[in-house]
Amino acid sequence: MFHQHFLSTTGVDLGPLDAGERVLWQGRCAVAEYAFDEASSLPRWTLPEETEVVVTDRRVRYTYADDTTLSSGELFWLWPQHLRVQPGNRDTGRNATVTQIQLVCTGPDGSYPALVFAGGSVTSVGEADRLANVMRQAIARFRVENANEIGVPAVQSRMLSRLVIGPEFNNYVGGKGQTVNLLGAVPVPGPETAPVYAEATTSYDESGYDNHAYDDTVYEAEPVYEQPVSAVPTSAGMGYPGRPGAAADAIRAEQAMRAEQDSRYAEPDLASRAATLAARVASLLSDAPDNPDRGLLDGQSNNLSAYLNSRDQNR
Repeated sequence: MFHQHFLSTTGVDLGPLDAGERVLWQGRCAVAEYAFDEASSLPRWTLPEETEVVVTDRRVRYTYADDTTLSSGELFWLWPQHLRVQPGNRDTGRNATVTQIQLVCTGPDGSYPALVFAGGSVTSVGEADRLANVMRQAIARFRVENANEIGVPAVQSRMLSRLVIGPEFNNYVGGKGQTVNLLGAVPVPGPETAPVYAEATTSYDESGYDNHAYDDTVYEAEPVYEQPVSAVPTSAGMGYPGRPGAAADAIRAEQAMRAEQDSRYAEPDLASRAATLAARVASLLSDAPDNPDRGLLDGQSNNLSAYLNSRDQNR
């Protein structure tokens, strides 16, 4: 499945140019995107000869609007790797070819998306040469002036500066055409990939499996690598050993057993607490003096129920 690199979503207005951006050429011509790495490929999209094309010192923009649609796109001077003028011939019919300006870029996965301009204001070879010269100088000057930001080496920057002054395109009808290699090109970014999520599932109530009862709660999907074991749903009765989710149930059962054991250590049962309190009180009584005129212990009571009902004093 191919991807469109240089055409925006239908109806999107690219807005005004950036502050300080200079217009170098403006006209109308047909625009199309091709896959130059695919032999005899059809265009990925096309815009008619009425498309308005603007060449600036930073990019080329194109916009076509009619009564129902708005189509637009742009190609920044970071991306072109080759600039070619392919002149047409004098033949007619199937063998006829038109003059083209081709901006070939490097794309993801070894692809070579290209933007092609033809017809309209660049129908003749001379018009195509003049526009290609404007593009060549704009691309070279942009990369020389922004060499540090783009990461263009000094050797390539010196070679690019020669393209600002020449040589110029000079083609003729039926000729072989001319190509200029544009150093310092940045690959065209590929489409963004969406993260993979687990499918939303229905959480069943395990206590009601025997009578097929379940709740209708649907939990939001979460990334599969973040889903805890406790959130893994079961999908069959607990008595079915080969059912999906059996391993997760075993882990949950072990966790529940450990939690129950920890709670027993933290809170002893009533008999253990009663025996401990009885031994403690008996020890206190054995150390108390034998005085029938006062209680067993000053300020204390020998009623064990007071101790058994007070959880704070027994821990």
